[in-house]
Amino acid sequence: MSMSVFRTIRLSLLASLTIASSSAMAQQAPADGLPPIGVQIVARATAPLAAPMSGQLVAFPFRDGDRIEAGKVLARFNCAQQEAIHVRARAELTKREDLLATQTRLKALNAYSKAEFSQAQNDVAVAKAELAVAQTGVDNCQVTAPFDGRVAGVSVRNFQFVQAGAPLIDLIDDGEIELEMVVSSMLLSWLKPGTPVRIHVGETQRDYDARITRVSGKVDAASQTIKVYGVLVGDAPGVLPGMSGVARFASAAR
Repeated sequence: MSMSVFRTIRLSLLASLTIASSSAMAQQAPADGLPPIGVQIVARATAPLAAPMSGQLVAFPFRDGDRIEAGKVLARFNCAQQEAIHVRARAELTKREDLLATQTRLKALNAYSKAEFSQAQNDVAVAKAELAVAQTGVDNCQVTAPFDGRVAGVSVRNFQFVQAGAPLIDLIDDGEIELEMVVSSMLLSWLKPGTPVRIHVGETQRDYDARITRVSGKVDAASQTIKVYGVLVGDAPGVLPGMSGVARFASAAR
């Protein structure tokens, strides 16, 4: 699914949440008549990680819901072939460097061939490049976590053979959650970054203080709505990405 299609679906979902919330929770609307606005809770950082190489997994220790730390090895592949290629490339570089050293000594004695000296230099450069390629192959034998967070889904099992590019594991940074909502563009006369808002999360049945952090740079011409974003203020235990709720703005904010 393309990113533009994904954004369109999310925009439609937020708009639907706003409409549904306005109907189902009309009794919670503030005195000035502004209805509740649908809110989607999302992780600020997500990482659907894929296999960097084809091969058999020999270590895949994490399960859905596990917490992980940045830099932790999430998956390790059988790397015997890649390591052997790396050893051979390093040995080839050592041989080429020795030949260049010999040519350098001959040059100092003015008993060398310019063509052979130039060839020795080129051979060393090629050997270094081949070693770098081999090192990349070894590096691809393991997948590490790009940030602290939580596993949000796994697509493979240990000892499974996977193809390069196949989905492995989904990570989310649940320590950095964000609020997304779609509001009428008519609210922009007073709705600014820093505006306080009260969030009711359906799954936890609790209210939380929040504030607006940024406003989209474009109004949807068809619906005359705009996306705004916010963050929760203070601790919010139990609130997870994917949850939804409603936002209520205090009339004093206007």
